[in-house]
Amino acid sequence: MNRLSSDRADLVASCRFFNNEFVINNDFIREAAGRCSNAVEGLHVLAMSDTSEINYQKHSGKLSKEDKKLGPVGNNTDIGFFIHPTFVLDAKDAFPLGLSNVYIWNRSWDKDPTENKKNSTTPIEDKESYKWIESCLKSKEVLAKAGMVTFIADRESDIFEEFAVVPDDNVHLLIRSMHDRRLYDHKYTLYSYISSLEIAGKYELEIKKCQRKRQPRNALMEVRYGKVKIAKPSNLNDYPEYIEMHVVEAKEHASTVPLGENPVRWCLLTTHKVDTLLDAIQVIFWYSLRWNIEQLFRTLKSKGLDVESSQIEDGAALQKLVLMSLSSAVRIMQLVIGRDGKVERPGTIIFNEEALEFLKILLKTYEGKTEKQKNPFKQCSLAWVAWIIARIGGWKGYQRASPPGPITMKRGLEVFSNMFQGWLLREMCSHGSAPDNDLRDVCIE
Repeated sequence: MNRLSSDRADLVASCRFFNNEFVINNDFIREAAGRCSNAVEGLHVLAMSDTSEINYQKHSGKLSKEDKKLGPVGNNTDIGFFIHPTFVLDAKDAFPLGLSNVYIWNRSWDKDPTENKKNSTTPIEDKESYKWIESCLKSKEVLAKAGMVTFIADRESDIFEEFAVVPDDNVHLLIRSMHDRRLYDHKYTLYSYISSLEIAGKYELEIKKCQRKRQPRNALMEVRYGKVKIAKPSNLNDYPEYIEMHVVEAKEHASTVPLGENPVRWCLLTTHKVDTLLDAIQVIFWYSLRWNIEQLFRTLKSKGLDVESSQIEDGAALQKLVLMSLSSAVRIMQLVIGRDGKVERPGTIIFNEEALEFLKILLKTYEGKTEKQKNPFKQCSLAWVAWIIARIGGWKGYQRASPPGPITMKRGLEVFSNMFQGWLLREMCSHGSAPDNDLRDVCIE
């Protein structure tokens, strides 16, 4: 806010906005979900959820443990809160379409966060893990226009109650297994069953140097798949005796596992039919796209917006700022993914028509005289927009240079926002009239 505010009055106004009791979290969530709902019509979408902590420990001297919107994070001594967004991608090309839901909460300083988890008789609705189910159920409403929805989640989401209440004819689950579950009317457990199956096929997986705890290599992956009946846990009553699902395992062959490492292994449970090796590979590929939500968190934090450096001193205001920033992080990711033109999308995904008109004017400033310094993309396409925003953010425009990343796009959006509002004010002055409601909306955007 310091960077975007033109003077102290502007800064104070921004702070008053975030501290306004009538500006509530649900307003930001509904606005983001509404945009997402309009973008998914007729598509098969992948909706992936995960949890991330927002840690403000480095500013703990300015924050109060009495603040009801802040609580323990990290090692349960740091201060902050948690977010659990559902990030939606187009299954066809993995392009980010938006956020269908965001669950945001904080823990209590005087309560053991594992208390309900340890108690097997506590209803799922009273556990923190209910966030997985609630996020799916709320997202189902938002994504009702989609042709098909596949919810993707990591091992924390391996919850029988979720298997029972979320899927329907048009909604599927794809969950990485955490538990070696009991199978219904079967001598095997889940893991012993999948180990008993014949290898259906193999493929190579490149493990890059940047991956933590893994030596770079081409891992030889073996694929197995089958159909199982997951038995109801003994502590549950009002649920079916079993849930029928398909299981897919991708496990590294011992020949490529370095000394001291465990083999790469994914055991995936899904409600999608897996009748062939191609079906199994498709499920593995869909799950591999889950890294996108990790990239969303990186863009929100250290690799982009750096929300944990905010010096706002009120928990409720910090939560609102993070919710707004999540939508900005999605926009930054859309620009990064669309920068090379491989994903065909219109620029209206990012900006309205007025902003695109201003970009046409700006283009003359940021293009050079040679062909190599000109914007090579179709006018008003997402790639065309990304090229200009990257140039505003400091990228030099040469194709041989490193492509613009999240920080460059974030910087370009910040500068563009100020330039655009100045241009709008000039346009208003030149017409000698105050802005109408539509133009106010543009200014707020």
